[in-house]
Amino acid sequence: MNFLAELRRRNVIRMAGLYLVGAWLIVQVASTIFPAFELPGWALRGVILVLAIGFIPALVFSWVFELTPQGIKRDAEVPTGQSIAPQTARRMERVFLMLAVLALSYFAVDKFVLSPKPETTFAATAPTLDATLVPTEAKSIAVLPFANMSGKPDEDYFSDGMTEELLNVLAKVPKLQVVARTSVFQFKGKSGDVREIGSKLGVGHIVEGSIRREGEQVRITAQLVRVSDGFHVWSETYDRRLDSVFALQDEIATRIGEQLVASLVVSPPGTARSAIDPTAYDEFLKGRALLRARKDMPTAITHFRAATEKAPALAAAWSSLSLACEAWFANSVLTSAEQQQGLACEAEGAERAAELDPDSAASEHALANMARSRLRFAEAERHYLRAIQLDPGYPDGLEDYAELLALVGRVEESAHESEKLVKLDPYFIIGWVRMREVAMARDRRADIEMITSKLRSLSPDTGFGKTLPYIYALSQGRADEARTALAKLRAARPEWVKQHEIALSWALRKPGVDPTQVDAALLGVSFGGYYQILHGDVPRYDAYVEATGVAAKQYYFSRLLISRPAGHAMLRDPRVKEKLVEYGFVAYWREKGWPAICRPLSETDFGCGLEPAATRPP
Repeated sequence: MNFLAELRRRNVIRMAGLYLVGAWLIVQVASTIFPAFELPGWALRGVILVLAIGFIPALVFSWVFELTPQGIKRDAEVPTGQSIAPQTARRMERVFLMLAVLALSYFAVDKFVLSPKPETTFAATAPTLDATLVPTEAKSIAVLPFANMSGKPDEDYFSDGMTEELLNVLAKVPKLQVVARTSVFQFKGKSGDVREIGSKLGVGHIVEGSIRREGEQVRITAQLVRVSDGFHVWSETYDRRLDSVFALQDEIATRIGEQLVASLVVSPPGTARSAIDPTAYDEFLKGRALLRARKDMPTAITHFRAATEKAPALAAAWSSLSLACEAWFANSVLTSAEQQQGLACEAEGAERAAELDPDSAASEHALANMARSRLRFAEAERHYLRAIQLDPGYPDGLEDYAELLALVGRVEESAHESEKLVKLDPYFIIGWVRMREVAMARDRRADIEMITSKLRSLSPDTGFGKTLPYIYALSQGRADEARTALAKLRAARPEWVKQHEIALSWALRKPGVDPTQVDAALLGVSFGGYYQILHGDVPRYDAYVEATGVAAKQYYFSRLLISRPAGHAMLRDPRVKEKLVEYGFVAYWREKGWPAICRPLSETDFGCGLEPAATRPP
């Protein structure tokens, strides 16, 4: 007690309170001001470290010294009658109260005025397509599409492919942020100030250049530009034979890395890759151009096949072959034999890629898609997660992982991954398609409206954005809203609308619908499963899924989950429960956890579907 009384007498406890409150205020003010002056992160850490170190000396000073009318003196030197510790204590208490009021005021303003209000939808925080994609940092770079100087427009695939290859090599440089492919390719063929483009992409440096190919020779000019002032940090021209194209890409990336090492302290790229047959590389780039555009998958598969025959050790060609085969059978109306052919092709490519390059994100992505096609969802998830771990900036793997989460009913987690995806690359249209599925499952109208606008701006010539309001209303069973949305499409797509009007009338059980027309309409329309669900026709829905193939089986549960209340009512049907078991969903849930609307009832039984009252649309 005597020691505690002495601490109080010497104002040590008051000094501790004053110091801590004052230090907290200093840190808060510094964290607000330092970014405005673009001070590095270590400056704030330095302030915190100095304040932490100063805490103990401040307490020692308060113990040893005392403020007197003659100035600061050691406590032992102050005569008892001259001590003014009580007056000093009162002054310290007043200062403490003042600092406490300031601290509380700052906290209140920061919490309730400056901080953004929590939103229930993604619409309020979605990235805009004309805004900076990521915070501008020195350790960030964008590779703009290299100009095709061959004079042959049909050889754009070669310059585009070389650009992407260089981007992929730089993406493997530790501590270097590289803007995703889709975002940089928005600037293909567009002239503009590099500083303005760099500002839009949110990067510190830009790589640009040109490619000229003549026979077996290639000339590449590349330059590294600093965005802040437009200064050309480095520029060089290379003349090489095509059989050394990988070495050339590595060399350019190494030279860029060396320039960045000098100023940004990043590590250069890894070891060089071996030579490749020029014709094999050409076939690979032709196939990848078609795969990227999702055009003519059979021709893309032919190109990848040719590449693997000429360069059997090219892992990227094998993984691309697998991904192309999956895209073919997942997005085409194929016979059962063609479906099996596609599955075999997918497996061959994935397994060969994994043998050649087991630590490649693309190899893991191919293995994940292969497992998912076989309805082994837990296995697919493990491969997707490893692909993301190997390359966090690989949007294709992240997109398919977000889709998988939606397929098995983990809607909120799918929303989180989809939001990461569109923030990583706002121009990646399939990322917004993933957001579409999530918004429908959540029944978020504001998000649907925002995503519709995004899809229309990104792909005005496709139906992604045009049909979304109709699909949304259809899935939710909102008949009047669906008819209104469909009517808006009639002028532009009269035959398409006619088929959907027949299917909608049948789904809503309207009288006078010709059964023969219904069959033709349901076979001819996209997203036909939603009509069968709205009608509540379990046998027809199951037959539709079986006839459509592997992709429809993967979507079997998610379409029922999205459709309220009709889909939730079907989930309670024993025939639907059998399909959930057959298609692998229950096996996944028992291993990884159950979605919100399903629950285990015993070791062999389960139940799905919310009560009707809980599923009625607002």
